[in-house]
Amino acid sequence: MLIGQKIKEIRIEKGISRPDFCGDEQELTVRQLSRIESGASQPSLPKLDYIARRLGVPVYSLMPDFSALPSAYLELKYQILREPIYDKEEEYDKKEACLEEIEDLFYEQLPNEEKVWFEATRATIDVIRSGQPEYGETVLDDYFKTIYDKELFLINELEVINLYFAIVLTKIKQGQNQIEEINRIHSFLVRLTNHVELIAPEYLFALSNTLFSGLACLDNLSSYDSLGAYIFSLNHIMEKTQDFQKKPIILMLEWKLSLIINNDY
Repeated sequence: MLIGQKIKEIRIEKGISRPDFCGDEQELTVRQLSRIESGASQPSLPKLDYIARRLGVPVYSLMPDFSALPSAYLELKYQILREPIYDKEEEYDKKEACLEEIEDLFYEQLPNEEKVWFEATRATIDVIRSGQPEYGETVLDDYFKTIYDKELFLINELEVINLYFAIVLTKIKQGQNQIEEINRIHSFLVRLTNHVELIAPEYLFALSNTLFSGLACLDNLSSYDSLGAYIFSLNHIMEKTQDFQKKPIILMLEWKLSLIINNDY
């Protein structure tokens, strides 16, 4: 179910008309609400926050869910999303085995947004495992333009961003100049940090993994603007999920930030 459909469904369940919902229309006009509910436009983050407060629900509860998908597919997808790789061949093998099972059993029946996630995930693994950025560029070209300027990302779109980061990092490791990508990487990271309260807790690790991927690119490009804000978001996610596996990486980033602040780096 799309965001607008969810908003409309909850509003109607609560018996609130559009004029009553929008009040004096200082925060949201009736026309804007109508366009959001019809899917003609996406709400900005401030408007989404306002809508959630008016509905009395958490922001993340308005995000599209995957409840209509087969449970066996969701289990495989969650396993792929949840398990870290840490450059271990056996972890790549596990993820690829899950992807093969999804392809054999579910792919043809999946909605388009799930196929985007599948293709981007497979391409990301291919790029990282092979060290060849061209293995992911066709997939990135297909989907990147749909998310480039978005303010609000869906869970499935995080993997497209992750693929972009994987391609940039691989090119850096090959010695290709990626300085021109710095502003774009920062732009994505800033928008991603706004999603900590927008994503359901059980999927926050996917956001964390994407943030770490972007920071790996910036670290290799020696670009540390806004590093403190990114670290804050990662710590916030870690506290919310109580998953401290990547605490050593965050501590290393905090150490690096302290050196930068003290002009020792």
